[in-house]
Amino acid sequence: MAAIDNLYEVLKSNVDQELNTEEIARKVGLSRSVVSGYLAQLYKKNLVTKTTGRPVYWKALKPRTPFSDLIGYDDSLKLNIEKAMQSIVYPPNGFPVIITGPSGVGKSFLAKKIYEEAVFLGKIDKDSPFVTLNTADYANNTDLLSSVLFGYKKGAFTGAEKDMPGLLDKANNGYLFLDEVHRLSKTNQEKLFSVFDNGTFYPLGEVNKPHHVNIRLIFATTEDISNYLLKTFLRRIPMRIELSSYKERPLYERIQIVLHCLQTEAQKSNVTYLISPNKISEIANQDYPGNIGQVANNIKMHCSKGFTENEDKKEIPLEKDLSIEKAIKVDKNFGINNFNIISASVFDELEHAQDKLIEALKQGKTIDDCQLIDFNYLRKIKDFSDSAVNKVLVPHLKNTINKTLKETYGVNLSLNENIIFQLSFAFSLGKFQTKPFKNTDKFLRLIKHKYPRSFYLYTKFLEKITPKPTDSDYLWFFIMFANVAKKIEEVEYSCILLAHGTSTANSIQKVVNNLVNNYIFEAFDMPIDATVNDINKKVKEYLEKQNAHDKGILLIFDMGSLNQMFTKIKKSSNKQLLVINNLTTSIALDIAMRVERKEQFNEIAEKAEKYGRYMGVQYYEGLSNKRNIIVSCLSGVGLSSAIKKIIQTTLSTNRQIITMNYRKLRTIVDNNNESFFKNTDLIVTTTNFKTKLSLPIINIYNVLDKVGFNQLKSDLLEMGEDSKNVDNLMEKFLEFLTIEGIKGRLQFLNPNIVINEVQSVVQKYQDYYNVGFSGKLKLNLYMHLSLMIERVLLNQGQGQRTDFKINDKQREFYSVSKTIFKPIEMKYNIDITEFEISLLYELLADFI
Repeated sequence: MAAIDNLYEVLKSNVDQELNTEEIARKVGLSRSVVSGYLAQLYKKNLVTKTTGRPVYWKALKPRTPFSDLIGYDDSLKLNIEKAMQSIVYPPNGFPVIITGPSGVGKSFLAKKIYEEAVFLGKIDKDSPFVTLNTADYANNTDLLSSVLFGYKKGAFTGAEKDMPGLLDKANNGYLFLDEVHRLSKTNQEKLFSVFDNGTFYPLGEVNKPHHVNIRLIFATTEDISNYLLKTFLRRIPMRIELSSYKERPLYERIQIVLHCLQTEAQKSNVTYLISPNKISEIANQDYPGNIGQVANNIKMHCSKGFTENEDKKEIPLEKDLSIEKAIKVDKNFGINNFNIISASVFDELEHAQDKLIEALKQGKTIDDCQLIDFNYLRKIKDFSDSAVNKVLVPHLKNTINKTLKETYGVNLSLNENIIFQLSFAFSLGKFQTKPFKNTDKFLRLIKHKYPRSFYLYTKFLEKITPKPTDSDYLWFFIMFANVAKKIEEVEYSCILLAHGTSTANSIQKVVNNLVNNYIFEAFDMPIDATVNDINKKVKEYLEKQNAHDKGILLIFDMGSLNQMFTKIKKSSNKQLLVINNLTTSIALDIAMRVERKEQFNEIAEKAEKYGRYMGVQYYEGLSNKRNIIVSCLSGVGLSSAIKKIIQTTLSTNRQIITMNYRKLRTIVDNNNESFFKNTDLIVTTTNFKTKLSLPIINIYNVLDKVGFNQLKSDLLEMGEDSKNVDNLMEKFLEFLTIEGIKGRLQFLNPNIVINEVQSVVQKYQDYYNVGFSGKLKLNLYMHLSLMIERVLLNQGQGQRTDFKINDKQREFYSVSKTIFKPIEMKYNIDITEFEISLLYELLADFI
């Protein structure tokens, strides 16, 4: 199979789905440029259709069927066609359908098309009958109607000289269409019950042998069926189709109807009629109480008048002073698909409007100037205003503007009724755009550059108005945002709310934006299992779409790690970044008000740090924007705080002393590089901290050795510390790291007893492993074990450790430890958990 044929088969297999060029290229495994060429060929052959928006979407044209002859079959009549199709294909023999609507809307025409479609689909034979009866012709003689409908037996009444089949017999294996069914008497309605139920009936005069028929029924009426038809009759008709009046049909369909009527007259008279697009629009926009039938008569009169005045011509104008160059030529082969000829005049004006707007934007014209251009071009094509569409679109526009722009983004467009009507007219013109404009990409770039935030909101609005905007839909941005663009664009920062769940972020966004009365925050409610990468992707996409000239990014969230969030997003943008890990309405409102007041970024960031102790704030790259020393002890934050206090009271440094949970320190070291710690001069821990990073880490217990102390002293002297202060610090450390220092840290247990118990534990480890621990290690163990027992006793343990990997050595250590700790567990009625034993193993791993 040739590549182009394979591509076409792919489109046909997705006939109900529109695909863009990129998606098609992926499905067929070809390059985008090759696929574009093939699609162009298929389009020229009228095998595929395409949209006019960005990107272009393609779809295989469905094979033409009898229903394709109905104007609006894929638009205003689409739902009715679907209902008709159900009545045809439902097994085993379809089901009855009733068509309602005013006179002249095409009920009889649709009934015939249902029959033809059934033949086309093979549901009935091609020679199957289509029998029609207008019951109004027998309204005053119900008996005669019965004889015509059901037939009669010889002698059934005076003059019945032979058996006569009725229309039900004649329609056997096909369709019977009863028009004006409201004129069917109740008696005759009841007689049809058996036809509905089991396909049988009795001709007049027959009482013994019912006739059996396999028949499909279609009914039509102009009246309210509930006022004329029996409920028991209606219950037997499951499908009802209501056809709209001509005036309620969209303008582009009314124009096609006018063209069809013109073509019909051209076929009858074998001449060509000349008419202008505006005249066609004028005829299409008139109100016709007689609907399509009256339209056809109106066209007939126009053609008759033109023919009478120009009988000797083959091309007959239907207007005076008609410009032949601009006239549309309707002949017998014209076809309603030449609607594009009519839309060309509208298309040209819309494309001219875009070119005019491009020039205005290049010249730096105001948004009011651009709005005036929009209004001027709408005035030029006012004849194509569609009252039927406006009736539906105006309330839809009002609702969407309120829901999308006012309720969500706090933007009040302040549009009067006339402008709303103009917008309705403007958006209805998308149907007249039959191909893309030449310069839309350039046009969109110019708008995004000058009005990035406002245009972002306009695209959010368009998403609600139409699933696939056409190029012309972007022209009306200036009408909508002329009153508010200046205020929206004055916001200097991109502000984002992120939350788990389905509505938290969005709810806060609505409240805050409306209280500030401006578009400050965009909000994203993320799935519960969203990762930092997912969040970063969402933020990046938003920043790219908005493309604002902001001076920084303000992000408030309730998920994930503050440091990870900051680092990920910072890598995606070189702008200032403030990240706050505490999403509340009050915090978001305070940020929004400061943004609205145009406060400087650093002022907003500094204020954010004072919101509360149970939140995280980061607006600089790295751990801190100040020179700092980190203290992180394996045994907990209490020990870290004590060491911090010793450093602060002993040294003269003005560096920030940061205490940190040991696991948190491990996490940020594992997930960052040296640049994250660029302002960190020293990291003090209570264990040998292994990392591939080149960081100034010192184990506090190593300072008990001469080498360790000299290293610490060298580091502190380089930081500008006085030598005497360093020596004094050493003495303070030694004082603290004594048994008496341990006693001072215990709050519940008797220090003298528990210290004896931990000494016993340490001795048992030495005996079992046949090793002798150094004094430094023993001191470390005494401290750790004492605090551990009290922590477990007070239920302050950390639970099970999820990352504890068991090998043979660890398994032995765990088993031995449970034996060693058994006396203590029994005495204090506690359980030394695997997590606690894993921490102890980290202390002893290098010595056993």
